[in-house]
Formats: sequence, structure tokens, C-alpha cells
Amino acid sequence: MTMPPYGQQPPTPGYGQPQPPQGYGQPQPPQGYGQAPFQGQQQPAQWGHQPTPQAPRSNKALKWGAFGAAGVLSLGLLGGGAVFAYSKINGGGAQPEAALPGNSIAFAKIDLDPSADQKLDGFRFIRKFPGAQDAVNGIDENGDLRKEIFESLQDDGEFQGVDYAQDVEPWLGQRIGMAVVPSGDGGDPGVVMALASTDEDAATQGLAKMTGDGGYCSVQPDFAICGDEQSVVDKAVNDTKSGSLEDNDNFSQDMGDLGEDGIASAWLDGTQLGAFDSMLGSGMTGKTQGQGRFAMALRFDGPTLELAGVANALPQDAVPGGDGTAIGDLPTSTLAAFSMTGLDESLRKAWPDIDKSAREALGDDWQEGLDSFTSETGLSVPEDVAKAVGSETTIALGPDANEPKVALVTNGDRGVIDTLVSTVDSGSSYSSSGPQLSVKDAGDNRTVVATNAGYADEISNGSGLGDTDAFKDAVPDADKAGSVAYVDVSKIVETFGSEMDDETKANLAPLSAVGFSMSGEGDHADYRLRLTTK
Repeated sequence: MTMPPYGQQPPTPGYGQPQPPQGYGQPQPPQGYGQAPFQGQQQPAQWGHQPTPQAPRSNKALKWGAFGAAGVLSLGLLGGGAVFAYSKINGGGAQPEAALPGNSIAFAKIDLDPSADQKLDGFRFIRKFPGAQDAVNGIDENGDLRKEIFESLQDDGEFQGVDYAQDVEPWLGQRIGMAVVPSGDGGDPGVVMALASTDEDAATQGLAKMTGDGGYCSVQPDFAICGDEQSVVDKAVNDTKSGSLEDNDNFSQDMGDLGEDGIASAWLDGTQLGAFDSMLGSGMTGKTQGQGRFAMALRFDGPTLELAGVANALPQDAVPGGDGTAIGDLPTSTLAAFSMTGLDESLRKAWPDIDKSAREALGDDWQEGLDSFTSETGLSVPEDVAKAVGSETTIALGPDANEPKVALVTNGDRGVIDTLVSTVDSGSSYSSSGPQLSVKDAGDNRTVVATNAGYADEISNGSGLGDTDAFKDAVPDADKAGSVAYVDVSKIVETFGSEMDDETKANLAPLSAVGFSMSGEGDHADYRLRLTTK
């Protein structure tokens, strides 16, 4: 449902501790305003009159929103999947981005009413874990998760004297959005929250009671816009009249590239990060501009929980290249691995920043360390180190609970690798106290450096990880990714299960693997983090 433009009708005035809006004309009060007190509250000052000076207001309005978002995630993902079961299986409806300003710097939302597939997949996912069985079995499909969250806040001392059934339930919808918005005077950004509202009159009454001891809300069609300061809320509402975040072309592109919103999503315009400098005292305005835009979503893909993300308008050379890594060539027994293409060039490009940061943090010790390394190895930094790691670099962990099995597989310069290994194995200051490293030629211009000869042989001769179902489910786009990480949870449990308590082992048992991949081209990048189940 598309929200009517705010400019077509005067918005209902906000409630809380009203003060004259800064920089705006005086709004017209609704009929009857100022004629009778709110239930259980003192009569507020009438619009156009300066209210009695108040003590600094609390941040209950935003605090409620933040706690509410955290509560939704906690109860929905860890408390039994009620977020997917209690509401009707339909989704749709107005979204918070339609009620927040198009010039927002950052945005996040929690959706208690996602698509039917998301609800069903989420419920099935949660039911796999023994620790969630009791909560899942007790779920009433017609229950109200919002009530559970609200009552948990009241248990923490919030909203005392507010009755959920009378003051909240009649109007509160199933979506919460929060946005960081620019200030009107070049100062610190503000934060506003959009609460889905199904009844404007009921929201007006309920929020008057909920903001009685701090905060300010302006009730709009479909959403109530809340914040700590009236001036921030009023500016956000007024800016939205000129265009909502939903109408922002950059936001639309980024969220469109992202796909399914899922149960929670977020967006950041990195080109506006300089607005935070006065707040953080960083003086980084010139350095934080032009750093791209980012969007992410937490969602379900069948039996898999996925955090998906996109980045657009990235700086030149910031996007990882490559058409797949060598991780799939590892043995099927691999417990965990990380693989990346172009690490050598990335190191060369990043070295000035690495060197500067290290000098600021370590002072003269950093230069002394570099001089010592160069003296003992005869190698240069970063050039020879970049030659050693190569353009195809993989680190793998093997299945052994008693002796660490770690290997580096690279197409780097064998001569430089041999020099580094001999330095580590010698009596130099860089020597290892553990077993001597083993170096083996793995063919196809690859070199394996492993913690023991047996694992070097296993890496050199084994293969097939990329063809396993667990790997393909966890990293479905590995063939086009520039960097990939993979953890076989089931093998981790099998290998180290004897060291786990029964509860931990039982709750890890339903998991199959964790996978991460990142790929990109030009100024665009995609990434996915997936938690798969059996």
C-alpha cells in the first residue's frame, strides 16, 4: 500500500512534551485539542504558547524503539520463531521507508509481517534446535509478539501506567523503522523512529500516554514518527513531504539489488558519513566522503538463515575481483578454510594505510620490526611479502583434535616462500616454537606450506570440497566470488564434540555449515553469509 503524500492533508500534531517547532509555521491543532486532558495525564500546553520549562527529556521514545527492535530479533530468532507464527501468513502493507525522509543517512527496519515464505521458513528453521522446542511448541498462531516485547519492557521499568490492551494494541502495527537524519543547522544528525499505525486516533491517544515522561511523536497516515526532540521529528516529517526514502533513487537501487527484505534490513549512505564528524569529534569529513552505499537483509532461504548485502558506488579499486577462488580444490575433509584472489595486489594498494596506522599505534617499534625483518630475511616489505602470498591464496584447517593441521596454499613466488619458511624454521627471532613447517609442490604453480608433512601431502593430493552438498549449500556462488570462507560445522562437532557439553553439542547438531562469499565488478559488490542446516 502506498502512503498518501503528507502534503495532501495537514498531519495530526505530535504528542509528548510539545514545544513550538523550530523553523516551521504553527500547525493547526485538531478539534478539541486543549479542551480536555488526556486520560491519566496532565493537560499539555496549547500550540503556539511556550510551555513551562522542563527538565531535560529522557530518551524513552527512541529507547523503546531500540529495545523493541532488539526484542523482536531476540524473541523471533532465539525464542522460538514467534515472529513468523503469530501473524497471518500474508505480508505486504506500508513500509517504514515510505514514512521517513529521502535525505536519511542510514535506515534500519524490523518486519513482524514478512512474506509467507519467510515466516514458514523461519519457523521451520527454529524448530530444528532443541533449545527452542519448548518455546515453539507453546506458540499460539494467533498470539501477539508485540505484547510479549512490551511487557518485557515494562518488567524493566519502562512505560509504567501504560496498559497494552488499551493504549498500544489498538493501533500498533507490525513494522518498526529507524533512520538517522541530517540536522537542519549543520549540527549533529538526529534519529527518528517510524512505528506502524493501524488507527490514527488510537495512536494519538496511546502515544500521548507513552511519551508522557519524555519523547515526542507525530502521528501520520500509516506510521507515527517519534524521536527525542520535537524539532527533529517535525523536520523529518516536513522533509518527507518533499520525498520519502522510498522515493530516493539510490535507496531504491540498492534495495532492489538486494532483493527480498526478509525479517530485518538496513541501509547506509556512506557518502554522507561526514555528517557524523561533529558528533564523533573525528575531523574526518574529507576522508569519509564517497565511500559507497551499503544495504543488507537478514532473511531465510528454505532451511538456511542468510545475511545478504550489496554495496554500490564504491571507490575505485575497492571491489574484489576474480572469477572464483581455489577453495573448492581442497580435500573434502577440510574443517574450515578462507580463500581470496588478488591478495598480492590488495596488500600493495593497502600498504600505505597499513604502514601509517601501524606507525601511529606502535611508534618506533614498527620501524624497528620492519628493519629487523628485512635484515634477517633479505626481503622487502610489502613487495616480497606480496609475491609470497600470490594472487590465489587459501588457508585451510584440517580435521585433527590432537594436533593442529593448518596449511597455506598459494601460487606465490616459490623462492620467496622458501626464504620465509627457512627464516621461521631457523633460530631467528621469527622462528616458531612448534613443529617445523613442511613445503610441498602441489602442481599447477601451487605451493603448500603446512604445519606437518602429512597434512601437506593431504592438501596436495586431495580435492573435492567444492563438489560436496554442504559446501554448495553454504557458498552457492563460490564460482564467481573473489573471496570465500567456509566452516563445516558438522565436522567441527564430529572432531571436537568430546570437548563440548551435551547442550552445546545438541544445539550445534542441526547445523551443517557456515559460508561467506564476496564478489563484485566495477563499483558494485555482493556478499552473502549463510548458516545452513541439515
